[in-house]
Amino acid sequence: MYPYEKAYDHVVTVESDAESHIAVVTLDCPENNNRLSEQTIDELRQAIDAIRVDRGIRVVILHGTGEICFGPGDLGTLKNRFAVSLPLGRQTMTEIGEMVRALMFMPQAVIGVAEGACDGGGCNLLLSTDMVIAEERSTFNELFVNYAMSPDTGGMWALQHLVGPARAKQIAMVGEPIAAEQAKEFGMVIDVVRDGDGMKTARALAAKIAAKSPMGIAHTKAISNHLADYTVESYFQVEADYLCLGALSHDFKETVAAVMQQRQPEFTGE
Repeated sequence: MYPYEKAYDHVVTVESDAESHIAVVTLDCPENNNRLSEQTIDELRQAIDAIRVDRGIRVVILHGTGEICFGPGDLGTLKNRFAVSLPLGRQTMTEIGEMVRALMFMPQAVIGVAEGACDGGGCNLLLSTDMVIAEERSTFNELFVNYAMSPDTGGMWALQHLVGPARAKQIAMVGEPIAAEQAKEFGMVIDVVRDGDGMKTARALAAKIAAKSPMGIAHTKAISNHLADYTVESYFQVEADYLCLGALSHDFKETVAAVMQQRQPEFTGE
């Protein structure tokens, strides 16, 4: 990350639990509406890099505090970099792109939780997780067109993969907030729960996933994330390779042993 001036003591917090194998990453700067500042990008990338190599973590929950839980781009960053020159703006977007790719391709499952307004780049960060749970009060706003801009933070990529080209264009070109239930209808979120139940629901889902083989989860995520890159022929080759790698793993042998011994398997991800 290029040098920048920290405006806050911290803007991202991480809590991990070795027993549950779950890490919770929180955008924790409600005073700045959890905007995607240079500090946010830097701290979030550091958190992702640390978690992705932590074999004790199998599932990540990403959420934000405050009424705007996932905020748009930071105004200072927009003014000082994007509105100055193309090279400066491109440098910042490269950092954002690398952070989003790191989130998308980390081996752990990532559950996003919307507990309020999700605007602009923050909305797209959330939609880049593996699955999103939304509370009823949540809204999703691709507001870029209102500022003569196009979606950033992987926005059109995430949207188009979730809802299809025509719907993604409609959402991005209209630039109006989408309510949680409509977001579920479009395919942007997997479930809508009562206000205040978002994290409880996410933790329950995370516990179910964390109980499975980390290898099986990582392989499933890798296949899904690269699905658009495959032809039918190459897909079946990839499918066979991952299946065989799973069958050769310690986790598969442990599953067979557990079935024979009538006990729950103890997965290690190896």
